[in-house]
Amino acid sequence: MNQQQYRQFLDNPVALLNGPGNVRQIRLDGTMTQAIPNTVSRTVHNPGAVPLHYQYSAARVTPVTLRYDDTGIPPTSAVWVSRNSPAVAQYQRDRAYYLQWAADQAYAIELGFEAQLFFTAELTGCGILIFTAPSRTIVVHHNVQVAPVPPTLFQQLFESAAARQQRNATHSANVRMGTLHNLAQDIVAATPDITGGTQLSVQQYGATARVFGIKRGGQWRLFVNRPVGGTYQTELLYG
Repeated sequence: MNQQQYRQFLDNPVALLNGPGNVRQIRLDGTMTQAIPNTVSRTVHNPGAVPLHYQYSAARVTPVTLRYDDTGIPPTSAVWVSRNSPAVAQYQRDRAYYLQWAADQAYAIELGFEAQLFFTAELTGCGILIFTAPSRTIVVHHNVQVAPVPPTLFQQLFESAAARQQRNATHSANVRMGTLHNLAQDIVAATPDITGGTQLSVQQYGATARVFGIKRGGQWRLFVNRPVGGTYQTELLYG
């Protein structure tokens, strides 16, 4: 990633990733999919159906590198984000907030002014909540594990495997949507200075998605990068 590509990524990632060429994905390597052991000033644990861990993030930034990797074919081309310096090719160094996740948990972080990038792990059923309040943006990564629905006797006898898979997928998406909505209500009730927000559920993005954020001019914008029609598409999610 040269300086011109990085400036375009910061200023208009939609144009960079949706434009001509093979690089249409944001990918995080293995160094970015685990809990990053940076200092967190404090964490407030709120019980509930899905426990919420609210991390106060004054120090929760990590050095990252970004690499524009055009392999010649879209499926393997990407803007790669890592905590390591690539051995080859051009890359840019920066600092980023990283929001972790865990099964049957929700993690929240406040995006401030210590970094201009934000990343969280790939979504494969999880939900995202974004809230704005005076002087801060709050992002929540929500996960809930949903057990399959026990089949009826009729379904055991006559339901195809494809129909069973679709029934379980629909049930899982509905449960995740409902718990995400309940969590949003709890956060709004506990944070009266929230002035706006949005949510991203599996029903909205489909099988998988990647959410990232960029701060420009003192304002955070959040984007979603997801498969659409055999390729990847980036859209403004909030901001």
